[in-house]
Amino acid sequence: MKNNLLLPLLALLLLASCTTKYYLVRHAERLNNTGDSPLSPAGHARAGILRDTLADKNISQIFASTFVRTQQTAQPLATAKNLELTLYRPDTTAGFIARLKSVGSRNVLVVGHSNTIPQIVEALSGEAVSIPEDDFDNLYIVTITRGWGQTKKTLVKTTYGPASP
Repeated sequence: MKNNLLLPLLALLLLASCTTKYYLVRHAERLNNTGDSPLSPAGHARAGILRDTLADKNISQIFASTFVRTQQTAQPLATAKNLELTLYRPDTTAGFIARLKSVGSRNVLVVGHSNTIPQIVEALSGEAVSIPEDDFDNLYIVTITRGWGQTKKTLVKTTYGPASP
């Protein structure tokens, strides 16, 4: 009889708590200042480092803006994980944030821009961040845990790869 009650209780506990982890980065170094510049050689190297940094983080979805440089930053991890990139328009940040908040219990990577990643981080975590124009090594990790009528949000600010100038 105890076993009959234990299994449903364990299932209820598992369903009652879910965690979403967002890994957010600005695109890697670009080749030039044109509107849709691709990555520079240093940017391609950083994209490989991002892949290696996140390889064991159980990423199940990767978002990149419609710009080439964000897609090139995300593609090495997408290839390694056999995932398709999900593209979003950076001029629709509010709608994209709503979409991110509904991804459920999974780990996702978001590659954006110096003006959009801070907006997304603040909307998800409640904490403000900024990214200088020449900074490409920030990695923000927002963890949202929901369960038993409570929501816990944490933000970890770290870096990956060589330090930006």
